[in-house]
Amino acid sequence: MKERTYQIVLEGIVITVTKKCIKNMYLRIKKEDGMVLISAPYQMSDLRIRRFAEERLPWIREYQEKYKELKQQKDLRPALSEAEIRRRKVLLKAAVEKLIQKYEQLMRVQVSGVTIRQMKTRWGSCNVKTHHININLALYEKGPECLEYVVVHEMCHILEASHNKIFWGYVAQYFPDWKNVRARLNEEGV
Repeated sequence: MKERTYQIVLEGIVITVTKKCIKNMYLRIKKEDGMVLISAPYQMSDLRIRRFAEERLPWIREYQEKYKELKQQKDLRPALSEAEIRRRKVLLKAAVEKLIQKYEQLMRVQVSGVTIRQMKTRWGSCNVKTHHININLALYEKGPECLEYVVVHEMCHILEASHNKIFWGYVAQYFPDWKNVRARLNEEGV
C-alpha cells in the first residue's frame, strides 16, 4: 500500500501526517527546521490522529520555542575556518579512537573504522554490518562524558542493532550514567 500524506493545522501549528505500514503512531519534530511530523498506521482514523496531536500540543509548543532559541544561538556563532574544522576532526578522532580501544576490550567487539563528520540530526551512527562508526564533529564542543556516551551507544549497536531493552541494557552496563548525559545532549540539540 502506498503512503498517504496530508496536513492538519492545530492552533496555527502545521502538522504533516503520513499514513504508512507501521504498528504504532509516532510524533517527531525535525531539528533542522522545527517541522512537526506524525507517522500513523493506515487503519488509524483521522480523528484519532488529530486527538493524538491535540494532546501533545503543549509539548510541541515547548519544543518549538527551544528550537527557535537554539537556532538563534547557532546563527550567532561565527563560522569555523577549514583549518579549524580539520584541527577539531584530528583531535576528536584521537579521543574517539582511545575510547574505542578501551571499550573494544570491555565489550569484546571490533570497530572497523571511525569517521568524524558534521551531521545535522544525530550525534553518531553505526553501520552494524561493517562495524564502522560515524561521530558528529559537534561533539568537540561537548564534555568528554558526552563523547564517551555516544561512542558507547554506537558500539552497543554492534551487540544489538535495535533500540530495544537488550540494547539499553548494554548501554547501562558500560555507561551507567547514560540517561543523564543523553538527556543533556537531547536538550541542547545537535
